[in-house]
Amino acid sequence: MRRLYILVVLVLFLGGYALAAQRMEAVRAECKTILLALAPVDPRAPLMGDYMALRYVVNNDIRKALAAQKNAQRNAQENAAKATPKSAQKDGQKDGQKNEQKAEPSEKVTTAREQKRNAEGFAVLRITNAPVPQAATFVRLDDGSPLQADEFLLGYRLRGYEVTSAAPAFYFQEGTAHQYAGAKFGVFKLAADGKTLLVGLQ
Repeated sequence: MRRLYILVVLVLFLGGYALAAQRMEAVRAECKTILLALAPVDPRAPLMGDYMALRYVVNNDIRKALAAQKNAQRNAQENAAKATPKSAQKDGQKDGQKNEQKAEPSEKVTTAREQKRNAEGFAVLRITNAPVPQAATFVRLDDGSPLQADEFLLGYRLRGYEVTSAAPAFYFQEGTAHQYAGAKFGVFKLAADGKTLLVGLQ
């Protein structure tokens, strides 16, 4: 029975690995190529063994857009609060206090601040072909509006104050680091779901 269990687990593991590899090859062969500009990293250690730490200009653009969006929402809330009669504000505060009293002390509640600092979404990028062919630049945060012919979605994650959108490192064969030291762009294959596959540096 134990051998059968181990065999089943092994088959499932190998099957999942083969499926993931097949999907990766499909993305590499069928999806369009985009280039994302690299941002400076810690100059003390850009190369570590057989990989290079990567950052992207688009991550900075996304972080700035999120900060602007947050400020706009805060200003809108403040303006709405000023326009609301004080009696309504007091009633709202009382309702909020009642709801807090009803909540169990042991209940794990994710605060709005935590949600905002740990968010996921999509950014809209456009292929501008400048300064090199297939180069893409940030346009806006995705709001559900239709995309133009040269636009596409790029998935991102916000963790604290750090935005990630693509591979954080590029792995290369030992002894070939000099080939990538002057790279300006990450070369990616873009899937339909906004995920990217890093295939090289340029």
